[in-house]
Amino acid sequence: MTTINSADLLQIVTKIENIEREKVETSELLTDAYNEAKSMGYDVKIIKHVLKLRKKDKDDLAEEDSLIELYRGALGV
Repeated sequence: MTTINSADLLQIVTKIENIEREKVETSELLTDAYNEAKSMGYDVKIIKHVLKLRKKDKDDLAEEDSLIELYRGALGV
């Protein structure tokens, strides 16, 4: 039979429980922030899109924008 270090196991389980609790709290804070933006008249869908864009590398973003413009021009959009 395998021996288990109870103290180590308890430490890991407690750590995971704390992270899960923080995750819920963070999710609630994000929801509140999006609701605040919406109440101020901002489009939450656009804000989420802008957040994705801000995470991208500048060169990759410039290339993507260029291709989007090219495709939109080709499709008359």
